[in-house]
Amino acid sequence: MLLSRKSRTVHAVDCNVEKRGGEQHFLFISDIHYDSTKCDRERLHRHLEEARELGAGVFIFGDLFDLMQGRFDPRGNYSDLRPEYKSCVYVDEVIQDVGEKLAKYADIIKFISKGNHETNIEKRMMVSPIDRVAQILNTNGGHVEVGGYAGWLVVQANRNGSGAQRFNIHYHHGYGGGAKRSKGILGADIDQKDFPDADFIVRGHDHQKWHLPVTVDRITQQMKLEQRTVHHLRLGSYKMLGDRYAGWAVEKNFSTPRLGGWFACVKERSNTFTWQIREAT
Repeated sequence: MLLSRKSRTVHAVDCNVEKRGGEQHFLFISDIHYDSTKCDRERLHRHLEEARELGAGVFIFGDLFDLMQGRFDPRGNYSDLRPEYKSCVYVDEVIQDVGEKLAKYADIIKFISKGNHETNIEKRMMVSPIDRVAQILNTNGGHVEVGGYAGWLVVQANRNGSGAQRFNIHYHHGYGGGAKRSKGILGADIDQKDFPDADFIVRGHDHQKWHLPVTVDRITQQMKLEQRTVHHLRLGSYKMLGDRYAGWAVEKNFSTPRLGGWFACVKERSNTFTWQIREAT
């Protein structure tokens, strides 16, 4: 799997399957909040190890960091700060530590985009946590590409360099609060209309987790009916809610998140590529 940057908002993902019936795996995750005391690091590392066994590329769509215990962040709670980060260079300590702990996965982490927790630090401190952690991973043998808050991944699946089939993934970290009743599913219809060329619409931010496949019809220029599936993915989180006693999420009455992400697999069958999605729990 090779990634290349085509513009600020578009990255190409070249997937070459070497034999008939071959497959390529992906792990889509977001909202890890790695430096939080509530991050389920054991679950994350278990999923990363499974990704390595599958030969999967790992794609992180924002909020790799928590980074909200700074002096002027209203969401912060000093008790939520891990002891190893209690220093006068808090942000530097977090970035370096997260980079070092993820360095063993530098070969499988392919892409990291930005979430609101990273853009908040960029605005307040003129520091880009994602760019800096990518540098650490890349100095440890990685080839990590950095995305923005939103953009496109164009997956070009082929078998031995021929029969390429393209799939468009639109990602956006997300916005707004957690919709407790609809869980954001009502927004899927709007997203599909806004991004009609997307085969995947990937969202994070609200820690909701669901997969909604939608069948779409189109008429070709040859007046033939074609159908394709658009996969809507909400990616979940690795940040546990805790005991619901206090904190930002408790004050906002957020729902208990479903932890983990999604494994996706593109498979070649009779010169056609199809996708299978399963939950990483």
